[in-house]
Amino acid sequence: MDTSLRLLLGFLVGGVWVAATTAAAERYGSRLGGFIGGIPSTLAVALLFIAIAGGREAAIQASRIAPLAFAVNGLYVLLFAALSRGMGFYPAMAVALAVWAVAQTGLVWLGAPTLSVILSAWGLSFAVCLLGFRRWLKIQPQASRGLPAGPAVLALRAVASGALVAAAATSSLWWGPVAGGVMASLPVVFISTLFIAYRRMGLAFAQALAQSLVFSAVVNCTVFALAFHWTLGRMGLLPAFAAAYAVTLLAAFPLYRLRLG
Repeated sequence: MDTSLRLLLGFLVGGVWVAATTAAAERYGSRLGGFIGGIPSTLAVALLFIAIAGGREAAIQASRIAPLAFAVNGLYVLLFAALSRGMGFYPAMAVALAVWAVAQTGLVWLGAPTLSVILSAWGLSFAVCLLGFRRWLKIQPQASRGLPAGPAVLALRAVASGALVAAAATSSLWWGPVAGGVMASLPVVFISTLFIAYRRMGLAFAQALAQSLVFSAVVNCTVFALAFHWTLGRMGLLPAFAAAYAVTLLAAFPLYRLRLG
C-alpha cells in the first residue's frame, strides 16, 4: 500500500468518524457522541497500515503497546477536563497535550514492556479516570442542544479532521513498531471532536463529551488492539482485522449500556 493510498484511507475514515461523532453529539447528547467517537478508527487504520507495510510481527508489537498508549490518552483527557475548569479550553488543551507528548515520548524511549505490565498500567489508568470523572470532577452527561449542523458544516469538519487523522496514521509507519503503536493512538479524533463541541456547544458540553470519549476509547480501542494482537498470530491479516473489529463491537454494546460517561 503506497503512501497516497494510506493518506486517502486515513483521510476518509478519520473525517467520517469525527463528523459522525460530532453530529451524534449535537443531535443526541454527549453520551452517544462520545461512545461513537471511541470506537476504533485511527488505531484500526494505523495498525492495518503497519501490518501491510511492516509485516505481521511489526503489527503484533504495535498492537501490544497500544493499550498502554490509550491509557495515557485517558489521563490526558482527564487532565484537560480538570484544567479547563479554571484555565479555559485552549490553555487546558495546550498543557494537557504537552504532558501527553512527554508521556508518550517516554513510552517510545522505554520500549515495550511485558503484556502483564501493560495491562496493569492500563487498569490503574482506567481506575484513575473513573474516579477522576465520577468522584472528583463529577461531570454529568449533557443532553442535545438542538443544534444539528448542516451538510456543509459536516463536510468541512470531515475534511479538516480527516487530514489530521491521515497524517497521524501515516506517520505511525516511520519510527518502528513501538513508536507505531504509540502514533496509532494519537488523539486527533479526541482533539478535533472536543474542539468542535466546544465551539458549537460550550465548555460544559465539551467536558461531558470528553468523559464519554475516554471510557469508550480506552476500553474499545484496547479490546481491538488486544484482539488484533491475538488473532494476527493465528490467521491472515484481513480475517484477523475483521475478527478483532467484531469482538470490539460485541464488547462495545454492554459498555454503552453500563452508562460510563
